[in-house]
Amino acid sequence: MYEKPDLDTPLAALRTNITAWQAGLQRHLSEESKGKGIAFDVQLMEDRDDLAAKIVEDFTAIDTEMSKRRVIDNAAPSAWSIERLTDAQLATAKTDWPELTLFNDATLRLAADVLGIHMVRDMARQAVRNVPGVRNSRTK
Repeated sequence: MYEKPDLDTPLAALRTNITAWQAGLQRHLSEESKGKGIAFDVQLMEDRDDLAAKIVEDFTAIDTEMSKRRVIDNAAPSAWSIERLTDAQLATAKTDWPELTLFNDATLRLAADVLGIHMVRDMARQAVRNVPGVRNSRTK
């Protein structure tokens, strides 16, 4: 079964490091830094440079995860996706939407994991609507 790339971890690290970098910038611009001399300013800039390097690493991790993506697969973070269908949910969907019986269960599950069950239903509805036209074109 298809496993979606994990974008949640590198995105969380990216958010954390960007927040820390911005906090360092605010600290550099704050009243705290006034009068502490160039050594203090240099130390703050070095700290921000380390965070900038981590941000670059985060983008590299995101790029690595995205490169695992195949053409039809969805590489979105899990927050953007649906949970996998349980047996009961699949049975209910097939009962509610008889056009889904065009596909076997393995195909339904794979497509639903990638596209979502509503998109699969729409594909099945379109296939049902197109059957007469396909049948007529083959009999001529």
